Amino acid sequence: MNYKNIYAFSLATPDVGYRNQILGAINAISELTGNEQTPETAFVLPLDINHYTEIRQSISFAQYKNYAAFKSALFPMLDSYFSQNHIVPRVFVAAYNLTEKGNTEENTDMLCRVIKEYYAQNNLGQVLTTVLSSKVHEYKYVDLINVPKHIMTFNSRIRLLQNKKLRKKVLITIGTINNFSRKNINEKFKILLRQIDALEKDVDLKSEIAKLKQYIQTPKKVVLCLGGRVEGPEIIFEINYAQKLFSDAERLVKNNYGVIFVNGPRTPSNVSDFLFEQAQNHPSILFFNSKRIATEEEKTPQNWRLYFGRYEKEFKKQQKLGNIYPGILGFDNTLVMHTLDSYACCETANAAIPTAISSRGLYISPKVRYDCYNLYKLLCPKFAIDWDEFVDLASHTNAEPQDISPQVLSSPLRAFVENIVNKVVEMQKKKI
Repeated sequence: MNYKNIYAFSLATPDVGYRNQILGAINAISELTGNEQTPETAFVLPLDINHYTEIRQSISFAQYKNYAAFKSALFPMLDSYFSQNHIVPRVFVAAYNLTEKGNTEENTDMLCRVIKEYYAQNNLGQVLTTVLSSKVHEYKYVDLINVPKHIMTFNSRIRLLQNKKLRKKVLITIGTINNFSRKNINEKFKILLRQIDALEKDVDLKSEIAKLKQYIQTPKKVVLCLGGRVEGPEIIFEINYAQKLFSDAERLVKNNYGVIFVNGPRTPSNVSDFLFEQAQNHPSILFFNSKRIATEEEKTPQNWRLYFGRYEKEFKKQQKLGNIYPGILGFDNTLVMHTLDSYACCETANAAIPTAISSRGLYISPKVRYDCYNLYKLLCPKFAIDWDEFVDLASHTNAEPQDISPQVLSSPLRAFVENIVNKVVEMQKKKI
């Protein structure tokens, strides 16, 4: 096949989860085609932003008065992108971003419409538009729709069966597209070990580095990776659930486990505070903050995805170590737990890391967030283990992570990328 000049790009987003989905797809396209591409050439940026990590607000159709205004805002950004990058990507990747205001389906379709019209107006040739982790929609301007199986409903399955044209545009995968791999874990693991050695005598982190070194010496390990709340009432992550998880951690420590808690962008600050306090008072349990700390101007109730709580000073000191996830997963005989609300379980199951899903104690509306329950059923027990079952096994039978041998979840990336490349090559042939 002719893979020449098959590059991909996207519109920058501040949401790390969606950004990682996009980077995962773009990196996989780069690896398959052999066309080297850096993250810096992958994102269209607002005119006042210099780097994709600096963006703080999503750009979506719903923010504008009408389509003409949206198009007028994006065209100068695209002009800037193409003037700085000497490539013309043949693939545009959008993420089905549920955090944006307005109708996600319409936001996605209008974004892809802008891209197609820009290419047409500037004689750039054809572009294949794709969307990641989408529900089943009859988009007008999206050429390839990635639909994770756990997002599908009975009605959406019927619609696909009845609509042959739509079915040709849909690629169903088990799990979500991500930017996570064993290679990534190994690279971050080496960096983490260097950081631990370099900071051994650091005054601010002396006690935590000592506990980390003790953790390293434990023969079996668990990392509890926390999800959290969402904008609506359909997911509630309260202190009582955090208490339950900490009690689980204490049970494991009694059975010679090392335990680390890592929070995420959606973990409530009061939950982070509680677990940090408990870990500070326990000789064998650690807590590391991975949530971005809010500036004074950002400390508003609307910015609950940023951390502002009682331990800003302590968490800023922890930043010297960087984000220890996923490097902390590089140790042998390690199991990672994800809470039921998080799709991150797909990532570790893909990477052959023993994975558990915690489903008891966290409130999730089965009607609104059926996807979380569907994913649990798809992954357990074939690709992951129920967390409470694992804790019981570890406590009563001395089971270890290496004893848990679920099947490795096939990465949806390969099928997605091969589908994209085939479509682009076919598109180029038709042009000839």
